[in-house]
Amino acid sequence: MQKDLYYANLYSLYGGLLSSQTSDVTDMYYLLDLSLSEIADQKGVTRQSVADALKKARAKLDKFENALGLYALRKNLFEFSETLGEEEKKKLTAILEK
Repeated sequence: MQKDLYYANLYSLYGGLLSSQTSDVTDMYYLLDLSLSEIADQKGVTRQSVADALKKARAKLDKFENALGLYALRKNLFEFSETLGEEEKKKLTAILEK
């Protein structure tokens, strides 16, 4: 479950870098919470091809994160913001929203 949340977060950051077919399957699995069988039925493919597509998507998402590190940066900024007072937290949020 935790790993699924990790990849859902990576998908939210890097989903636009995936091909439309890979993005579609990944979206159905992580955001719409469909099972492999449900996705396969909707796509008219085998369950195994959906599993393979998700495996490739996870590998690509890992590659993007290793290269860009946006998830780690976001996580570190959140952890840092928890150490700040309310006023400093508001200032940091304002800067990051720009």
